[in-house]
Amino acid sequence: MSIFAQGNATSRGVEEDILVPLRARLTTISTFLDSAAPPLCIADGEGPPPLASAASAAAEDAEFRSRSRALLEKLRREMVQLEGVFRRIDDAEKGIRYSFDPVEQHLDDALETLDAERIHAGLLAVDAGIEAIKTTIRAAYNIPCDGGGGDGYEYLTTPPTQPSAPGTATAMTTKMCDIRHGPQMSHLRLAVGSLEARLRSCALCLAAFPEGAVIKKRLLLHWWLAEGFVGSAEEGKRRFDELVDKGFIIPAPAPTALCATVHRCTVRPWMRDLLSSVAKRNGFLELNAGDVAFARRACLQGGGKAQQPTGFSAAVRAIYNIGHKYVELDERWFAGKKDLRVLQLGQWREFSAPEQIDNPMDSHIEISGVERLRDMGSCRNLRYISFRGISRIESLPDSIGKLRELQVLDLRACHNLEELGQGIAKLDKLEYLDLSECHLLVSMPKGLGQLTRLEILKGFVVANSNSRDFCHLNELTKLEKLRKLGIVIGKMAMPLEDEFLKLGEFKALESLRISWGVLSSDKNGTTEASRRHSVATMNYALPPNLKKLDLHCFPFADLAQWVRPTGVKKLYIRGGKLATLGASEEKWEAEVLRLRFLRHLQCDFDRLQRLFRKLKPENTEIHQCPNFIH
Repeated sequence: MSIFAQGNATSRGVEEDILVPLRARLTTISTFLDSAAPPLCIADGEGPPPLASAASAAAEDAEFRSRSRALLEKLRREMVQLEGVFRRIDDAEKGIRYSFDPVEQHLDDALETLDAERIHAGLLAVDAGIEAIKTTIRAAYNIPCDGGGGDGYEYLTTPPTQPSAPGTATAMTTKMCDIRHGPQMSHLRLAVGSLEARLRSCALCLAAFPEGAVIKKRLLLHWWLAEGFVGSAEEGKRRFDELVDKGFIIPAPAPTALCATVHRCTVRPWMRDLLSSVAKRNGFLELNAGDVAFARRACLQGGGKAQQPTGFSAAVRAIYNIGHKYVELDERWFAGKKDLRVLQLGQWREFSAPEQIDNPMDSHIEISGVERLRDMGSCRNLRYISFRGISRIESLPDSIGKLRELQVLDLRACHNLEELGQGIAKLDKLEYLDLSECHLLVSMPKGLGQLTRLEILKGFVVANSNSRDFCHLNELTKLEKLRKLGIVIGKMAMPLEDEFLKLGEFKALESLRISWGVLSSDKNGTTEASRRHSVATMNYALPPNLKKLDLHCFPFADLAQWVRPTGVKKLYIRGGKLATLGASEEKWEAEVLRLRFLRHLQCDFDRLQRLFRKLKPENTEIHQCPNFIH
C-alpha cells in the first residue's frame, strides 16, 4: 500500500486505510506467536541435533516469543492512542503519513520469515518508528500521544524552536473540526477563562488578526499599552512571553534573524476560533465592519464601499484596520469619541522588499477625506496612532498637538508626507515616533527636544538647511530616555558643523541607524554632496553605550577611518562604498555581523576572524558582496 496514494484522505480515511491494516498484521503476528513452536528443520543427510542444542533453541525461541507478545500489547495500545490523535490531525500533513512506510515495511519483512528472532527485531524497529511518529506529531502540533491527562494547556503549548510555517497553519482549517469542536476545546475555554483579567484581554486582542497571519510583537505591545492592559513595554514583553509559555501564541523567528529574540508570532487556527468566539460573546471585539455601532473595539475587515463602517459607538476604544485598502473618513469618525485610545488605520502587515516590488499595491492603503484628520483633536485619550503606509497624507493637522496622552505615533512609509507641523512638539508623553521611509520630509520641526519621554525615534531627517529654525541633533541630546535612533542624511543635507559629533553625548542610546542619501561621484572622484555640504568629510562620534550600529549606503571606503565602533555588539552595513573594515589590529567587539550589497568590499573569512574575535559563523551574514572570498 502506498501512503502517498492516500492523497487527500480525511483523518478517518487515515484510520481505515493505514491503522486498521497495520492492526490486522499485528493480529496475524499474534496468531503465529500463540501457535505451537515449529519443529526444528533438519537438512538432508544430517542427523537429529543434540538434545541440549534443541532445548537451548526452544528456550531461545520461547524467550523471543515472550518479548514479542509484550511488544505487541504495547504497540496495540500505541495504535489505539494514535487512532485518537489522527482524528485531530489535518490530513494535509502528508509528511507524518510517510513515516508509516518503514513501519509497514518492517511488519511485511517479519511476516515473510515467520521467524521469532526476526519478528522480534522487526517489532523493535516498528516500536522505534512509532516513537518517531509520535515525536513528529508533538513537534508539529504538541498534541499528546501517550494518553495522559493534563490541565488543558497541553493542547496549547508549542516547541520553543522552529514553529509551524504560516502556510501550514492556514492549510489546517476545515479538516481540524475534531480539534476545534472536540472535548479538548472545553479545556481551552476554561484555560482562557482562568487567565487573569488583563492577560485575558491581551490574549483576546489576537482574535482581530486573520487566520495564519504573522503578527509583529511590537503591534501587540502598542495596543496593550494604549488600552492599559500592560503598564510598560517591559511588562508587555513579559505578558507576550507568558502567552507563549501557555501556548496561546507561537513565536515566529524571522528566517534571516541572527539573534534569538522573537519579534513575531502566529496563532493556531483553532485557538483563533476560540478567542474570536470568546471575544464576540463577551463584547470585547467586533470583527464585522458593518456592525460596529455598539462595538468597544471595531476591526475593519476587507471590502468595498458597501462594507465601509457607517458609524462607531461613542464608547469605542479601538479602531483597527485589518483589511480595508480604501478608507473613507467623514464627520462621524471622531466626533464624541472620548474613550478612543487606539487608531490603527495604516498597514499592520510586513512586506519584504521583493514582495513590495512584485505587488506594490498589497501594502498600499488610501484615505479619502484626509481633512477629517483634524477632528482627531477631540479624541483626547488617544494613545496610539498608526498611519503606516497610507498615501495622500501630506501634513499632520495642528490639532494633533491636543492629543496630550499620545504615546505612539507611527507614520512609516507615508510617502506623501512633506511636513510634520509644530503640533507634534506638544506631545510630551510621546514615547515612540517612526518617520522611516517618509522620503519627502526635508527637515524636523524645532521642539522635538521637548519630548522628554521619547525612547524610540526612527527616520530623523538632517535638515536640508543650516537654519536654526529646524531641529538638529544637538537638540535631541536632551532626550535622556532615547534608546533607539534612526537618522537620514539626504544628499542635500546641510548639517551644523559639529552636528554628528553630538552623537557622542547620547548616553542612553543603545541602537543607532544612519542612512546616507545617494552620493553621485563626478569625474574627479568627489561627490556633489561632499563638495557642497561636506557631509561625507565631517567628523562623527558614537554614543558611549551603543550596542547596535546599522549603516545604510555607507559613503566611506574604510570603516576604521570613519569612526571606531569598538564596543558595538551588532554591526550591520548595507550598501555603499565600504572597501575595508580596517587593519587586523583593530579588534572589533561585534558578536553579530551582517554585510549586504557591498560590491567594493575586499575581505575574506580569515581576516574577519582576526578583526572580530568574538564573532561566530552562525551570527555572520555575507550577502551580495562579490569580492568577498568565502
